[in-house]
Amino acid sequence: MRKILLGTTAVVGAALLAPGAFAQPAATQVPAGGGAPTAGQAPLVPSGAGTGGVAVQPTPAIAGAGGLTVRLGGYFAFTGGYIQDDWDRARSRNSSVPNNNAQARQRGDFRNDMELNVFIDGRSANGMTYGAVFEFQMDNVVATAGDGTTVSFDEMYGFISMPNLGTLRFGQEDNAASLLQVRAPASAALGGDAEWDEFIVQTGLADSSPYIISGINDGNDATKIIYLSPQFAGFDFGLSYAFNSGEGERTNVEGSTTTAQRDRTGLENEISAAIRYRGTFGAVGVQAGVGAMWADPPKLNAAGTAFGAIGNPRAQSVNAYTVGASITAYGFGFGGEYTWGQYRGASVGRTAVNAGVDGASHYALGITYTMGPVVFGGLFGQGFQGNGVARVGGTAAAPVFRDLDDRTHTIWGVGVAYNLAPGLVLFALYNNINDENVPTSQPTNARYTGGTGTTLASFNGSNTRTINVGVAGIRLAF
Repeated sequence: MRKILLGTTAVVGAALLAPGAFAQPAATQVPAGGGAPTAGQAPLVPSGAGTGGVAVQPTPAIAGAGGLTVRLGGYFAFTGGYIQDDWDRARSRNSSVPNNNAQARQRGDFRNDMELNVFIDGRSANGMTYGAVFEFQMDNVVATAGDGTTVSFDEMYGFISMPNLGTLRFGQEDNAASLLQVRAPASAALGGDAEWDEFIVQTGLADSSPYIISGINDGNDATKIIYLSPQFAGFDFGLSYAFNSGEGERTNVEGSTTTAQRDRTGLENEISAAIRYRGTFGAVGVQAGVGAMWADPPKLNAAGTAFGAIGNPRAQSVNAYTVGASITAYGFGFGGEYTWGQYRGASVGRTAVNAGVDGASHYALGITYTMGPVVFGGLFGQGFQGNGVARVGGTAAAPVFRDLDDRTHTIWGVGVAYNLAPGLVLFALYNNINDENVPTSQPTNARYTGGTGTTLASFNGSNTRTINVGVAGIRLAF
C-alpha cells in the first residue's frame, strides 16, 4: 500500500521527470498541496502521490559503466502505537471460533520500517535521460521469516525520457492513474490508509488490510508500460497498460504450486489513464486531477477451470474512477478526493466484485497548516462497499434472502510533524475508525452463487468495529 509517510514513489517520479530534483537543497519547502517552493525547512510528506515530496538528501553519485551514475536513497522509520480495537477483545476473537479460549491482544507495540532505493541515471548527447530505479522494501512477511523483515522489491523499472516528448517507464511500477492522482492533504503519516493500519490485526476478516480509503490502484506494482507526458501550461497526462497483475518473472516450474502470471487467475488487460493540472497564482497553489482504470476479472480458478458454471459465475469487470483537488495559500492547505467504481477491498481497483454485489466508493477531506518546521493536519473520510446477499431461511425450492447493508467505514484523525533536522522528522497522530458491517470473507450474492452468501463479523457483540490508534515515531530520509 501507499503510505503518506512511507511511500517514495512521488520522489522517484520527480527525479525522472526533473533529474535535478535530488540536487535540491534540503532547506526547500514544497507546499503540501503543491505550488511553488518557498524557503524554509525540508518538506514533509503530504497525502498521496502528486501532492508533494519527501525530504531527501543528495547522495554522492557513483560512476558506472558508460558514464552512468548510481545513487542511493531511502528511509528508516521507528514507530510506537497504542491500540484499542474491538477485534482485539477476547469476546470478538472467540466469536468466530467455537469453544476458543483466546484472550485479548496486547495494546502497545513498536515497529520498524525501511526502504532502500537505487537510482541509476544516464544522459545522452541529445538530451535524452535514461536509467532504472530499484526499491527494496522490508515489509514482505513470509512464513519462513517470522520477524517480518524479509526484503523484496517494491518497485523495479527502467525509464527513457526526452525533454519534449515525455517519459516511458517499463517494469514493476504503479499505473498512470496512481502516479498522477491528487489526494487529500494531511500531515506526515496521517490519512485514510496511512500509519494507523500497520498496528491493526485483520485475521479472520475480509481483505488483507482494515482500510478501504486508499489511492487508486494502491500497491499495484504489476509489470507494465507507462507513458508520462511533459507538462503543458500546467497540464500533464499519463497512460499505462499491463497484461496481468503479475510482478516480475513468475513462470511455473514443473511440480511447483506457484501460480504463473499467465494462468488467468488474476486481473487482465489493465488500462489506466489520468490527467493533472498544477499551477500557482500569486501566493496560491492549485492542483487538480482525474484518473481511471479498467481491467478484466479473473477467467480461471487455481485449478484452471473457467468461471461461469451454474453457481460459480465470473466476477464483474473492474473499473475505478478518481477525482481530487487541493489548494494551498499562506501556510494553509485544503483538499479532497472522491473515488468510485466496481471494485472492492483495501486497494482501489485491485479486486473484482463478485456477481450481483455492488461496488465501492469513498471520499476524504484533509487540511494542513504549516508553521515553520511544524505541520499540523486533520482528516475526515468515509468509504462504502457492497456486502451482497445472505440466505436467511426457507427451503431449497423457496429460499429466503436478505440484502445486507453496505460496509460503512468512517475515519477521522489529527496529526503533527516536526522537521527536527534535514531528513529527520518527528511525528505523532491519532485516528478514530468506526467500521460497520465488516464481512468475514469477500462478499457474495446467494441468489447468484447459492450457499449462505456473505457472513458479517461480530465485534464484542456488535456489528460495528471501533478502533482508536495513537502513533508516534521518527523517520530518517536519506
